[in-house]
Amino acid sequence: MCRQKFGSVSEDAPLLLFFALLQYPKKMKRSGVKLLDLPLFLLSLAALLASVLLLRRGGRDERHVIIRTEEAEYVYPLSKDAVYRIEGSLGTSEIEISGGTVRFLDSPCPGKTCVMTGALSEPGQWAACLPNKVFVRIEGSDSDETLLDAVAQ
Repeated sequence: MCRQKFGSVSEDAPLLLFFALLQYPKKMKRSGVKLLDLPLFLLSLAALLASVLLLRRGGRDERHVIIRTEEAEYVYPLSKDAVYRIEGSLGTSEIEISGGTVRFLDSPCPGKTCVMTGALSEPGQWAACLPNKVFVRIEGSDSDETLLDAVAQ
């Protein structure tokens, strides 16, 4: 058996470090919770909760209604109450924004399905008058890409 003599300390430092790291998990003992672990955990949890609340609160103010026809696209804030008359291919559709909701009041279509749809209030919701070619949807910071669907919930 042949033994090799190690070189200088500076040459063998990476090798010694490697062997020390291999032995480290064996020597380490779990000592439980440290003094600053609990305050650090609580501070991290508070920061997480604050950021979630700020993101949710900030999204409510930025919601808007998009009304699209063949000729144009209109954008209105969901927070401002108003009635808009939008020209479609059959005639004029009346769309009401009130109390943070939007709905078709009247439309020249024969079935009035768009009127029976009711009020929309959440981002991603939409209603359409297909015969008159008027499409209404709500968008905002809580857009439909970030909301959970029925499967994910």
